[in-house]
Amino acid sequence: MAFWRSWIAVPFLGLYVLVKQRKKFTWKKLITCAPAGLCFGTSIGLFFWSTQVTSLINASLIAALQPLIIIFLSYYFFSEVITRSDMGLSVFAIGGAITIVLAGASDGSGKFSGDLMALLAITFGACYFAFAKKALTELGVAEFMAGYFIWSGVILTPLMLISGAGVMPQTQRDIVEILAVASIPGVGHILLNFSQGKTPLSLIGILQLLVPVTATVSAILFLNASISGIKGLGILMVFIGLTASSYIRSKRHEKEPDNQE
Repeated sequence: MAFWRSWIAVPFLGLYVLVKQRKKFTWKKLITCAPAGLCFGTSIGLFFWSTQVTSLINASLIAALQPLIIIFLSYYFFSEVITRSDMGLSVFAIGGAITIVLAGASDGSGKFSGDLMALLAITFGACYFAFAKKALTELGVAEFMAGYFIWSGVILTPLMLISGAGVMPQTQRDIVEILAVASIPGVGHILLNFSQGKTPLSLIGILQLLVPVTATVSAILFLNASISGIKGLGILMVFIGLTASSYIRSKRHEKEPDNQE
């Protein structure tokens, strides 16, 4: 799915840039997208591969720690202000995400090699956000996405071959599912990249904690899943942490003379 998601996006985004925006996609622009694209493809490939090696719950727990890496990168590479309240609320929200994961069922047992693969995946994922923020200061969203999906496809192709995953659709349903995964999450991806240049990197990292929340809510709405009290507590912790963090950040932003962190 990750392999097809990358390569399906390239012609559509590339055509939009060339025809609609009337911009030339030069080698310099392609190279600018390389760090983010390689990190994105490596992250996606390693994470889904890790779920085949270790338990899904181990991989999900490790993924919940990604915001801490993103906060570290935002502070050291973009000089964003990180206060004790930011860190405290981030840890609180991460605790909520971990609670949601622990409340779910998971088959299989954890393996160190798979856990290490998941850790590498979230590290590359955090680097993707940092490189994307830097690249988007020079490129438009469509240009950037067309470029980094090329690099993502380049790295996912050998990963797919090494893992032995079947990539060719066998039925019409496979084709429909591939197109759905390529297009529906792609809309969210466009909005995410659009926000990169307008939002602090650390905040984007923390908002990633909404993923287990939305996954749980979607399971309830579309898969007739039930929600336990522990999962409800985890969702509440995430919302409290994110809401309080956003409120404190906005108040701090208002008090600063130049409106910059």
